[in-house]
Amino acid sequence: MDYRSLANELLGIRAGMLQIPANRKLSELVKGEYFVLNYLLTRKHAVYPSELSQQLVVSTARIAALLNHMEEKGLIARTADAEDNRHIIVNLTSKGTETIRKKRKEVADVVAQTLEQLGEDDALEYLRIQKKLIQIYSRHS
Repeated sequence: MDYRSLANELLGIRAGMLQIPANRKLSELVKGEYFVLNYLLTRKHAVYPSELSQQLVVSTARIAALLNHMEEKGLIARTADAEDNRHIIVNLTSKGTETIRKKRKEVADVVAQTLEQLGEDDALEYLRIQKKLIQIYSRHS
């Protein structure tokens, strides 16, 4: 099998994928404010700005600016860590929780429509492949 040829084909496909509404909606959840809100919503532990920096793959200075903006909008609150007050933890506010839940519903609705158009078998296969890619790369990191 010519994997280089497949890779080139995938490059073209990825460009076309940007035209699909579900992909555009999904990409909103992996950038900026929505990424931070979504990340905070799905975590069961305190989140430090450095963790957000690592997850978003941006500098701590960029995270600080983003968190300042989000705090001004009332989406997050930063407090001193009770165990070590030299560290700051980031939490969702009720407004932040409401904002991300509304966005997640909006995204899920559009994605569900797209998966429905694929049909059951292809939708399940698409998800299976996505999960496999995550498993492959989570073992290597």
